[in-house]
Amino acid sequence: MKYYSYFIISIFLFFSACAGVSSQTNKNFKNTENTIAIKDLTSRDHEAMDAGSQLEDALEDTIARSVFIVTRENPKYVLKYKVLNYREGRALSKSTLEVKAALYDEGDMVGAWTVDAWVRGVKARLFQKAADEITRRLRGDSDF
Repeated sequence: MKYYSYFIISIFLFFSACAGVSSQTNKNFKNTENTIAIKDLTSRDHEAMDAGSQLEDALEDTIARSVFIVTRENPKYVLKYKVLNYREGRALSKSTLEVKAALYDEGDMVGAWTVDAWVRGVKARLFQKAADEITRRLRGDSDF
């Protein structure tokens, strides 16, 4: 009888300990303070448009590592850029890229600048270098 009561108490404790509580928290908020959209305004010729597309890819990769979130829906900031001049160099010659960029905060321009980048050799570095400079300007880290 003594063991029977211990057994009943043990089973009761076991089942009460296994009865879990399920809770679910639904969060519904949007943090749009650091969202940015990238808009390419380059439309001159095929070579400049191709450069604009490559720069957009480099910008998306670079901005994704910053505090900004690249989005297409209702961004707080819009980064507009236009490739003004692009010259692709050969193996040991210099590739150059000139870009005009402007940052808009909910429709109002808050800054504009021109970025000149050049490299010798691999042209992918050219677009990454320009994207890094634009991102530095977005963060305010550039020397004026």
